[in-house]
Amino acid sequence: MHLRVAPRADSRVLRAALILTCVVQAAWVMGCRADPSDQFTAEWMIDPSPPAAGGDLIVLVTLRDNAQMPVLGAQLHLEGQMSHPGMAPVVTDFKERGGGVYEGHLKLTMAGDWTLVATGELRGGVRLVKQLDLPGVRGSTG
Repeated sequence: MHLRVAPRADSRVLRAALILTCVVQAAWVMGCRADPSDQFTAEWMIDPSPPAAGGDLIVLVTLRDNAQMPVLGAQLHLEGQMSHPGMAPVVTDFKERGGGVYEGHLKLTMAGDWTLVATGELRGGVRLVKQLDLPGVRGSTG
């Protein structure tokens, strides 16, 4: 193996190119690590509020991008999860209602702390995960 040492002026150019390459690569890596779902906001509305176990819970999620434009054409699923282990989640699909609004219906099976998790895929293949905590869901009154 032969190694040629560049003259001083060439080494400055080489050093500058190396630094630029490192900066570009670092920016690319940081961009790849960003969570694409952070580019979207989710506004939740539930009915009834506060929710009760045993009845139908209507969940509306309004998705907007960073420019506050509605997100259309998403394929979303809704999962209700209890906070303690061993409980099976309740799941359903959202239906798009227009204007970035998605509607889902769940039946929370018991009183306690729940977390709602909306997951799915937006147009262009971006994965989305948003969640809402529902502490202290009350028991049914009927």
